[in-house]
Amino acid sequence: MSYKIFKIGEFIRRNLHNPPTKEMICEKFSITDYSLRKGFKENFGLNFGEYTRNQKIKTAARLLNNSDHLISTISECVGFRNHSRFAEAFRNQYGLNPKLFRDACKGHEDESSSFG
Repeated sequence: MSYKIFKIGEFIRRNLHNPPTKEMICEKFSITDYSLRKGFKENFGLNFGEYTRNQKIKTAARLLNNSDHLISTISECVGFRNHSRFAEAFRNQYGLNPKLFRDACKGHEDESSSFG
């Protein structure tokens, strides 16, 4: 994996609450738009927007599973300003809306703790 592309991916993950645009990334990391697009496709198998959205949703899933924060708070924390778009993106990736996902995670924890 290209070190620069790896560093860009890391930068995006650390800034999900206010995700950088492609233009900001190109300027900050001195990379052309073409090289950025090519690098993301080759290294992550996703374009820049898909990668960013994927990271937002994966982070949201971890927060839903490991915290009691409100879903709206989690949505904003990972950079979604529109809660219905967050729910739609989450459902597209996990097949469940955020509330059902959280309920399923909590239900699974309850089942496994009853065997201890």
